[in-house]
Amino acid sequence: MLFEPSVFFWQLMVCTLVVFCALSFVIGFNSREKSFLLYSNYTFFLLAYFIIMSPYEAQWLESIRSSSFSSLKWYLQVIYNCSYFIFFLYFLDIKQHLKQFYKFITKVVSIAFLISTLFLIYTIYVDNTRLYDIFYIYVFVPIVFCFAVYTLYKAFKLPGSLKYFFILGGGTFITLAMIALFFPIMGWNFLNINPFILFYIGIFIEQIVFAIGLAYKINLINTQLINKSIENHNIKANQNRLLEDQLKKQEKEILELTANAEKERLETIKAKFEEQIHHLHLVSLQSQMNPHFIFNALNSIKVFLIEDQKEKAVYYLNKFSKLIRHILNSTELDSITLDEELTITKLYASLENIRFEEKIELQIRKPNDINLSTIMVPPMILQPFIENAIWHGLMLKKEDKLIDISFEKTENKVVLKIKDNGIGREKSEHYSSRKLRQKEPIGLKINKQRLQHFNQKHGLNYTFKIDDLKNKYNEATGTEVILELKYK
Repeated sequence: MLFEPSVFFWQLMVCTLVVFCALSFVIGFNSREKSFLLYSNYTFFLLAYFIIMSPYEAQWLESIRSSSFSSLKWYLQVIYNCSYFIFFLYFLDIKQHLKQFYKFITKVVSIAFLISTLFLIYTIYVDNTRLYDIFYIYVFVPIVFCFAVYTLYKAFKLPGSLKYFFILGGGTFITLAMIALFFPIMGWNFLNINPFILFYIGIFIEQIVFAIGLAYKINLINTQLINKSIENHNIKANQNRLLEDQLKKQEKEILELTANAEKERLETIKAKFEEQIHHLHLVSLQSQMNPHFIFNALNSIKVFLIEDQKEKAVYYLNKFSKLIRHILNSTELDSITLDEELTITKLYASLENIRFEEKIELQIRKPNDINLSTIMVPPMILQPFIENAIWHGLMLKKEDKLIDISFEKTENKVVLKIKDNGIGREKSEHYSSRKLRQKEPIGLKINKQRLQHFNQKHGLNYTFKIDDLKNKYNEATGTEVILELKYK
């Protein structure tokens, strides 16, 4: 069988468009990023055009080509060209930078699509498809070409580096597409290359460049998210310091007036300010907790991207976004239900499990005789325990990695137990001591402080302890965290 370059490039482009169309749709659907959905729309109609222009024989294709619908091949190009300009608007955030130009493109694309559609209907009605061929080649294409060149010129004036992906991809495609369309009409020959091959090459380069550009846009979004998180953390820290300074100043002024004030009134005011201080401490500790976890999760996404594991990165990013929503919803709260906390814990564990290739089994045995929705706990209080179990207990264990969460009910308390079958704290400390830089257990330290302030504010007595599990041979079999919660 002879090698046919045009058939090879057709097959290559169909496969490329199917992959990019599906992948961008999944990413856009899960992230709600419009530029991905519009890119998927663009590649879909481009793929439809390639199918119509298939080099293989098919009865249904021959029926279309020999009927009054033969101009469909041109009309599909009208649709994907219109989709191309709409994708351009959202890919480069034109509305944000050039609002009037955004409106202009929207109007032009809408009018071009409407006229092309009406003219197609007319040519089908009069059964003269040749009219639409002439309209597309000598009217629509020159106008779109000029319009495309103009958009490239406007794109060049936009800030940032994202514009270069559009200019390179779009410019290459437009140049080769024009050569492929008009050189045969003018009777010219371009390096003895089949015009369709030039067209395929132009689209292939454009799709690769656009795909890289979309990946670069994801990286920009992640960077903005990290910078925003750091900015929010700094703002919270500054606000906390200012508020604490103001409270201390007011407390000092009140103390200076204690000699002339009634004892009962002073006690009431003092209690009020102490409650505010406790609340500030809780908010301050929680603002330390969230960035600590967020940076760990974002670092995992970074590792997947560096290792070119894009599907895992996208899947991980979807899980991470759900968890971030839970965290943001609880940011302003000093307590959530234990049932909600278990949901966050399960989502966090599933994120870590992706990094361990699904080798960690998490069991949450919810009791039937305890209403977990009535027990209030500080947000993200269980996450450091799960993190320690994974990174200090299970990470160095080769197989059968298990975390078990169970409950026991006593007369006035609920006992929550988090048990893992890792290497134990003694071995973990041994491995840690061999590292040049040893990490302080920040999460557990913050947890102790958060529980102290939580108990003081709500009049509770929540405590936790960590026990080492051993077998009859005094060998480490894991670690168990016992968290005692007051039951209502």
